[in-house]
Amino acid sequence: MRKAKLVSLCSNCEKETEFELITNEEIIKVRKEPIKVQVQYSKCKNCGDEVLDPNSNLDPFNLAYREYREKHSLLQPDEIRDWRKAQELTQSELAKLLGVGIATISRYENGSLQDQSHDRLMRLAMNPSNLLKLVEKSGDLLGKERKNSLLTRLRDLQTKSCSIDSAISINLANYEPDEFSGYRTLDLEKLYNMILFFSKPPGVFKTKLNKLLFYADFRHFRDFTLSISGTRYAHVPFGPAPDEFSIHYGFLNSKGNIESTEWEGYYSVGDEPIVGEIITAKKQPNLNLFEERELDVMLAVKKDLGHMSSKELSDLSHDEDAYRETQNGDLISYTYANRLRH
Repeated sequence: MRKAKLVSLCSNCEKETEFELITNEEIIKVRKEPIKVQVQYSKCKNCGDEVLDPNSNLDPFNLAYREYREKHSLLQPDEIRDWRKAQELTQSELAKLLGVGIATISRYENGSLQDQSHDRLMRLAMNPSNLLKLVEKSGDLLGKERKNSLLTRLRDLQTKSCSIDSAISINLANYEPDEFSGYRTLDLEKLYNMILFFSKPPGVFKTKLNKLLFYADFRHFRDFTLSISGTRYAHVPFGPAPDEFSIHYGFLNSKGNIESTEWEGYYSVGDEPIVGEIITAKKQPNLNLFEERELDVMLAVKKDLGHMSSKELSDLSHDEDAYRETQNGDLISYTYANRLRH
């Protein structure tokens, strides 16, 4: 609990008196699930009356809703609003395309908690191809002139921007499914959206990101005998990493999907300075690409390992037989997944 003091007029005892600002960790239930949030109160020292601090922009219910959405991979209000505006759609137009009321879109953009079905519907619409189909099949809902304007813009964007560069696909996906790919063909769409999923702002060190990807693919193989992305992983100095990972990150960076920034710091006092690279997603992952069980594994990896530092996770991966029994540069067989320790 943190305390601070200020002088103001108390609406209860109607006196100008000293207030304490008190910040407590409290539990707010969201859809019967307890969510921890930091709540700030003003307490009158004269009468003891407590009210939510009117000067705080940290509304406890908004904070709880944001935490709940993050935990369950639901879209945040600003993500919905920013995407809609980027597509140059009004709330009314988006509501018509989705077949919901304009009040529903307005509520979600202003902080109301959406249900799962509406979230999936909005995520589907965020796929450029799906949005184009929605507009094409909208009949006269938008008006002829407006519909043609949107179609021209969306078709132009689709022509100019391809989600996966064909040259990269040809160069990196020219192997047959085997024990080194988790018996899947490389699916760059899934790999790149896994990268976006694990590197949401404020970002993650590249070394840590490589390990999160490794554990997600290998855990899924352990449980279902298939990898998620079909990515091959190699033994590199700081632990397992996607084979040719620099090409993948470079491509996503060139497309503006991620941002790479250099960081310099210390593991502890007296250590030599280290330089790291932080990867930050600049767009939301398309989670509709994943099967439910794939997404469950990704969420579990994020929950179990996401709190660890880059060094801690690197050290953890060094304890895996997949790393201990291979040499620098070797591809790592997914058969090691059955011997995962973490």
